[in-house]
Amino acid sequence: MRRRKGRISKTAPLRDEGAAGWENGYLEGRSDGYHYGLCESIYARAAPEAAPSRNIKVLYVKAEGSPYASLDQGIEEALRASVREVVVASPNDDVAQLAEAANPDLVLVLDAAGCSFKTEQVDRMRDGGLLTAVWLPDDPYHSDATADIARHYDYVFTIEANCVSMYRDIGCCRVFHLPFGVNPGFTRHVRVDETYRHDICFVGSAFWNRVAYFDEIADYLAAKRVKIIGYWWERLRQYEKLASRIEGVWMSPEETAKYYSGAKIVINLHRSADDKSHNSNSRNVPAHSVNPRLFEIASCAAFQLVDNRPELSQFYTPGVEIATFESPSDLVGKLDYYLTHDEERREIARRGLYRTVNEHTYRNRIQRLLSVIFG
Repeated sequence: MRRRKGRISKTAPLRDEGAAGWENGYLEGRSDGYHYGLCESIYARAAPEAAPSRNIKVLYVKAEGSPYASLDQGIEEALRASVREVVVASPNDDVAQLAEAANPDLVLVLDAAGCSFKTEQVDRMRDGGLLTAVWLPDDPYHSDATADIARHYDYVFTIEANCVSMYRDIGCCRVFHLPFGVNPGFTRHVRVDETYRHDICFVGSAFWNRVAYFDEIADYLAAKRVKIIGYWWERLRQYEKLASRIEGVWMSPEETAKYYSGAKIVINLHRSADDKSHNSNSRNVPAHSVNPRLFEIASCAAFQLVDNRPELSQFYTPGVEIATFESPSDLVGKLDYYLTHDEERREIARRGLYRTVNEHTYRNRIQRLLSVIFG
């Protein structure tokens, strides 16, 4: 009997741990399923986006770089839903010749940093009587280059509100602030396996302000299930503490959405406008506007902790649809809090998703762009 009792006393804790693990897994899976179902309901009940199609033809010139894949996809699909006909071109094409043959009502160019599209082609199209517009995705970080580009177009759209006056000062007459958005049919919450599940996720390059933040909170992150994806993270002084959690690659939009969907918290830390080693911003235009990632994370129904920018509250209500931080210590405090408040975290994420699919889609943005140009 004693032996039997001994065997029981040795195995009982294992059974308890196994039962507790099963129960925790069951509850977590049930909670994930509930969250997934609510998110699907939000996508399904999104405000109708089918605005009357305009009887115009648009020639769209893509940026066609890896960082701009979701932008190109979202803009092209939104255009196809908004106008009679869309012709799509690569920046390496002879776009001026294509435009002469297609005779579009508008040529819209997504001109990104390092894009191979030449302004000489814009001049040729304008000389031929065509209406041109450019949407600039890298303001204000590369405003030295975009200042030279913008003056060649009839209409200029920038994602940075502080760049509007800069372009007007150099002679651009029609300049408008227009942030990017998201295509919820492409960038959305999905069910994922354990490969994509983490407490904390960050996707982006290691610009120096980000390096400083992550170095300061490295000890905290090292104790969590963390995934960091992007280039240059070997710059961290604390790199060895986080090396096993870092993947130095550029992630496709589809893979990125899986990591967002699987993370309890996604950190969104904007790059700095005064990073001399990566920017060409000699006018020192400050960065007050939000990055495209803000909308992409929200569209995946992921809980987002984002550094507070002056424009942020125009798009989401902090503490209700999104959460913000002001410093590395504040970020750690918020991470600690929301990692232990699961339902509050998910409810905020779902509110952010709801606002995103109703207000911050590329169809909304394209309708705004076309209204500015055509009335």
